Order: sequence, then C-alpha cells, then structure tokens
Amino acid sequence: MKDESRAKRSRRARVLRAAAIVTAAVLLAALCGFFALLVKVKGNLSYVYNYFFDTRGSLPAVQYTYEADASEEHVPHAVEQTEPDRYLAETKIVVNDTVVPEYDRENKIAVQDSGESRQGILTFRGSYRRDVSSFGTPAGAGNALAKSWQVKTGRFLKDDGVNYWSGNGWTGQPLAVAWTQEMKERMNLYPAAKAKEGLVEIIYPGMDGWIHFLDMETGEATRDAINVGMTFKGTCSLHPEYPLLVCGSGDSATGPFGEQVSARIFLYSLIDGKKLYEWAANDPFAPRRWHGFDSSPIFAVEADTVIAPGENGVLYTVRLNTSFDETKGELQVSPDETVRYIYDSNASRERYEASESDIGSGSESSAVIWENYLFFGDNGGIFQCLDLNTMKPVWVQDLREDINSSPVLESGEDGRLYLYVGTTLKYHTDSHHIGTAGIYKLDAFTGQILWYKPYEVHTVSGLAGGVLASGALGSGKASGYIYYAISKTPSVDTGCLVALCTDTGEEAWRVDLPCDAWSSGCLVYTKNGDPRLAQCCGNGDILLLDALTGKQLDKLNYGANIESTPVIFGSRIVVGLRSEYIIGAEIK
Repeated sequence: MKDESRAKRSRRARVLRAAAIVTAAVLLAALCGFFALLVKVKGNLSYVYNYFFDTRGSLPAVQYTYEADASEEHVPHAVEQTEPDRYLAETKIVVNDTVVPEYDRENKIAVQDSGESRQGILTFRGSYRRDVSSFGTPAGAGNALAKSWQVKTGRFLKDDGVNYWSGNGWTGQPLAVAWTQEMKERMNLYPAAKAKEGLVEIIYPGMDGWIHFLDMETGEATRDAINVGMTFKGTCSLHPEYPLLVCGSGDSATGPFGEQVSARIFLYSLIDGKKLYEWAANDPFAPRRWHGFDSSPIFAVEADTVIAPGENGVLYTVRLNTSFDETKGELQVSPDETVRYIYDSNASRERYEASESDIGSGSESSAVIWENYLFFGDNGGIFQCLDLNTMKPVWVQDLREDINSSPVLESGEDGRLYLYVGTTLKYHTDSHHIGTAGIYKLDAFTGQILWYKPYEVHTVSGLAGGVLASGALGSGKASGYIYYAISKTPSVDTGCLVALCTDTGEEAWRVDLPCDAWSSGCLVYTKNGDPRLAQCCGNGDILLLDALTGKQLDKLNYGANIESTPVIFGSRIVVGLRSEYIIGAEIK
C-alpha cells in the first residue's frame, strides 16, 4: 500500500510539474507575443485594437452630379466649388529671392506632348501625364516570370545619425533608356557598354546615396556610379533631348561633424557624370521645416525650364539656359531665373495643427502637366491646377487626406481631360485609427469630383493605409479600367489590388493581398494586345496577372519588401529591394 501511495504521489508530482512547465511556456509565449506586439505598435497601446479587428474594406463608389458647366472652353478654369479663395488663404510668388505681386513668364511654357519617349522610360510612370507604365512588348506569350540577375547596393545613414535608409524605396522607379550609338560615343560609358548593340541602360538613384548605372539585360555596370552623398527615395527624370539628369534627395544627411545637411535637388551631366547645379537646400522661403524632394521633376523643353514640387511646401521652376555642343560632347547649364510658388491652405494648416505636426503644403507625389497647366497634390489633402506662366492657381479641390499617390491624366473621347488621384489616411480617423481613403476621378478642366471610391483602412504607428501606389491607366483591350493597390485593408497586414471602371469607380475585379503594396502596378501588352499587370508587393512578391480578370499567371518572390515601382522595357523588369539589392527579371 505504501508503495502504491508513493507511486500515486510521484505520478501526481510529475503531472503538476508538467502542468507548471506548460503553464510557464504558455505565459512565456504570451509575454513574448505581448512584447512583440508592443514593438510592432512602437509602444503605443492605442494601436493594439487594429491588429485584432478588420475594417469594412471596399465601400460603394460615390457618384457626383453637377449642373452643366457654362463654359465651352476646353481649358482649366474654376467653378464655384473650386474657386482658389475657398481653400487658399494666401499665395506667394518669389522670383530670384524677391517676392513679387505678379509674374508673367518670359519663356512661355506650353508642353504640347505627354513627355513619353521613343527611347524608353525617362520619368516616373513614363510620361508627364504619368500614364505610361511600360515600354515595348514582351517577346514571349507574357504568361510567366523568370529571375535574371541581382546586384548588391547598400544603405545610408539617416539625419538622426542612428538609423539607416536601405536599398531602394518608394517611389523609386528606375529609368531605362536605349541611347543612340552617337550619344553612347559621347558619354563616359565603359567600352563594353559603348560597343553593345541594343544596350538599354538603367539609371537608378538609390537610398544608399549613389546613382547606379546598369545594363538592363545583365545587371553589369555600364559606367562609374555617382556618389552623391544624399539618399534618394523618389524617381529621377531624364531630359527628353539632352543627357541631363535631375533628381531630388528624399531626406537630409548627417554631416562629418554630426551636423544636418539639407536635402536638395541635383542636376547631373550624363556626358561625364559631373554635377552641373543644385538648389532648394535650406530654403528660407519654405513654409515647412521638412525638406525632401521625392517628386519626379518635369522638363519643359521649349521653355528650357525644369519644374519640381517639394515637400518643403515650395514649387520650383528653374530656367536652365542649356547649352549642348554635340560635336564636342559638352553640356552646360547657366540657370538665371528661379521662381517659387508658395501657398497657405487653411484646411492643411488646421489638419496639421490638430495632429501637432508640420504644415501640410509639402508635395511628395509627382505632378502632371498639360500645356501650361500643372496639376499636383499635397500632404494636407489639397489638389490644385496652377498656371505655370503666371504662377497663379486656376482651381483648387480639397480631397481631405494626404496625397502621396501621383495623379494620372486621361484624355477623354469627349475632348475633356480627367484626373485620377489616390489618398492615404492621415487625419479623419476614429478612436481606433480607422477611416476612409481612396481614389477620386476629377474633371481636369474644373477640378470637380466625378466619383470617389472609398476604402476603410488602418493607419498605425506612422504607417498610413490607403493609396500610396499610382494608378495604371488601361488602353487597348484594357480601356475603361484603371488599376490601383490599396494598403492596410481589411487588416493591418493585408491589402488588395483592384481594377476600377473609369466611368463609375466600381470594382471590375479585386485580388486580396497578404501584405501592403506601395509599388505602382505596371501594365504590359502582349503581341496580341492582351494586357498583363505586374505588381510588386511588401512581402517580396512580383505578381503577373491577367489585367482583364485578375487571374494570377505567375509569381516570383525575393524575400524582402519591394516598395519601389519597377521599370519594364520589352520583356525585362528591373526594380530595387529594401534588402539592398537591385534585381532583374524577365517576362516569358
């Protein structure tokens, strides 16, 4: 009996020990999970709710109707709802550091084409209407993807002196250009690159502070990289006629003595890689402390002027006086007029004061141009049309939320122009950091909203949900559709990819994603005209979809966040990863 009792006590002790171990393991796992969640929400417990509850996701599109516009002129003009005085408290024009009451540009800006080039992708989204998301046609059927090459890049110390920008980020689309043989001979390309027939050169400023030059087919360097010493998050632009590159740094840098070195805009010669000019650093006229220049600038060729919005709340135009001796291969600029447009928006100021942050007039999306009219949005939700020859606003619309997505301009069959603009959730959130952001269609002549497609999204720990990607406007068989990626809906860690009908804003199809997607989708058309959509994702996926149905045709995974927008030239894809690699892939 004693032996039996001792055995029972021993078994009971073993059970209790096992239970204690399991309980301790569960508690430890729960504690680790809790600390992991605290890290994820950056110590702010108010965001915990978001990780356990979904939003409503896609909401019905809202249609707007207006009385017929009395004006028959097909030029931008304000109507009652879009009068600039409704939204702008003050505007300022500064010419060469002098505030002036009026301005009349001597070299008139009148951009007659879209900026699309026969040489490749020379600016963000391939044109100054931001409506060209690929160049050429894949050689194969367009149903599969294959990995080709990868090149190591690096990282760059942030202005806090502690953290780093790594690899390539948003919007970060590389340029791809097929130089003529005559131009190749004038430039500082390596001999092998000069000799290669059909060379397509990748031009890619990175967050590591370098401008990289690569053979799109092989990933091999085509010339010496340029060490700028400032980080680049946005997309550079190449002059349509000259080997002249403009790029804006996305953040300040830490100097050799710990001092802060202001972000600025750079102009480089691609004949010899030399810096020709820089501007916008520590601008004393800037209404916003933050200096960053992610917008992809515009070259108004006939006026010999570069146009660049800034996150510092200043829109710049600089007359370059470019001189290019093709025989000698000498490229020079002699800028003699810098014009700033600065404005104060009541709505932006109120929203930023409510969030105890900097004012919201800064612009980090890329602008659209049509003739002498510039269309652009800002971080405070204000979207406007500006006459570049007078530097006066023509119409202004309030989209209520942060505008990171670059607009897309469409020419309608009725002779009118339309704009598609996406927003991210920053201001109008409930107590759980949930609210609506989405996509607008605007009449480009009046600024009136034609429809709005909302999505209920999360915004957590400084990461906004909604639309950071720019739209891919369909043509041919994909006419009538525009494609967008939406982030942080319905859960914090998911998103979706949608095809919207351009006449109503309703979804033609939607594909749920297991992650965020900041990268802008790119449309590619096969030899038969069948549209394919290439979409990069935050989990490292590159998806290839049938753009008419949303059916997935193939997928590659690179195991690291892809914020950047890829460039597609023919069958080849190039994009940068946050994991400090630039990769090449192929559409089969």
